[in-house]
Order: sequence, then structure tokens, then C-alpha cells
Amino acid sequence: MALVSIPLVQGKAEEALALFKDHALGIKYTQSQKGALSFDFGIHTAEDGSQTMHIFEYWVEVADYAAYIAKRRDADLMKDWDPVFGVCVAGAPTIQWFPLTASYVN
Repeated sequence: MALVSIPLVQGKAEEALALFKDHALGIKYTQSQKGALSFDFGIHTAEDGSQTMHIFEYWVEVADYAAYIAKRRDADLMKDWDPVFGVCVAGAPTIQWFPLTASYVN
């Protein structure tokens, strides 16, 4: 699984979530990739008002995720995504991969 944390521009959280939901290169694209399982989104608001989008991504294996990340780094593929989503981003995202060791759902 991966945890992706994206610092957001003040007041852009709803727009960022809408882009992931509705844009062809948002979650629809991600879900179409080999090994993609499920994705949970959350927005954290710090005491200073800054916001960070956290995406918990579940993948079959790290190789599937690595192939996906390589595609996301293709400038030609991302030419329609980067300009629209970029206005929502306040800094570089961080990505942490770690193995899923347990999962509990109520």
C-alpha cells in the first residue's frame, strides 16, 4: 500500500477532490491500472489552516505501483492533468510505500 500526501493551496481542497473524482486522469485513470485495488481520500487541516490531501492506495504488489508511478511521470500523458491539478498543489507530494500487514473493516 502507499500513502500519498499532497499539500494543497488554501481553499482548493474541494476542487482537488472534484478533479480526482471527475477528471479522466484522476481516480478513473488510477483505478484502470494493473494491480489497483482501492483508494481512500482524506483532507487534514492543520492548526495554521493549511490543508493536506492524503490518499491511501491499495495495490496488489509494489511492481504494479511502480509501473503506475512511471506512467504518472510521463509529461506527454499528464499534459491534460498537470495544469488543472497543479493549481491546487502547494508543494511537492510525498509518497511512502509499505506492505499491508492487516486490514479491518466494520
